[in-house]
Amino acid sequence: MIIDWSSILLLSFGLGLMHALDADHIMTISMLANKKQSIRRTVMFSANWAIGHGTTLAIAGLLLFGLNLSIPENLQYGAEVAVGLLLISLGLYSFWQFRVEKIKLVQHQHGEITHTHWQLPNHANNPTKSESISSIKAQHKPVMIGMLHGLAGSAPALALVPLVSSGQLSLGLKYLLIFSMGSLLAMVLFSMTFSYFQKLLQTRFQSVFYWNQRIFALGSIALGGYWLTLAI
Repeated sequence: MIIDWSSILLLSFGLGLMHALDADHIMTISMLANKKQSIRRTVMFSANWAIGHGTTLAIAGLLLFGLNLSIPENLQYGAEVAVGLLLISLGLYSFWQFRVEKIKLVQHQHGEITHTHWQLPNHANNPTKSESISSIKAQHKPVMIGMLHGLAGSAPALALVPLVSSGQLSLGLKYLLIFSMGSLLAMVLFSMTFSYFQKLLQTRFQSVFYWNQRIFALGSIALGGYWLTLAI
């Protein structure tokens, strides 16, 4: 039987696209980018997540098909639990940040017209040098979270590799590489769309943006709780 390797590798790209859009991945990136309105910053967050995710899959693939070693089930279980706790933590941390920032509703009088809008703290739009440095350091966070997601979801991603590689390590790694490229593309496209609409809400519909952030935080806590019930 003649195997069409190009079709198999194309399939891996498509599976990578779908895998990136899993609920836990989307919610995590949304929470990480929830307060970062720059499209460039959000894309960097997503790309770093995908790099961390793909790195874990590559390591798992090398261990499994190169050295015939598998990731211990206890480690994968711990990663699944950690993902649930992470989602809950991101939601709770966001609510804590909302409280600290004390976003408030203010009114301005323009003649006979009263203009109302939500106002952020003064420093929010004028970050200091220390805040910029902190933002740069924070770029490493999505990489680590991506590695955690890769560890938790490595089993489904690796399931088809033995079937498509026919014992060839190079082909198996190529499959995982293209799978990761699909995940990267899907996450970047999602983050660009998410960031665009977040920025649109912030500039034109500030009251909607205000509640939108809180809905995402609440959703992260709810999904994290549900995730833990599945894992435990």
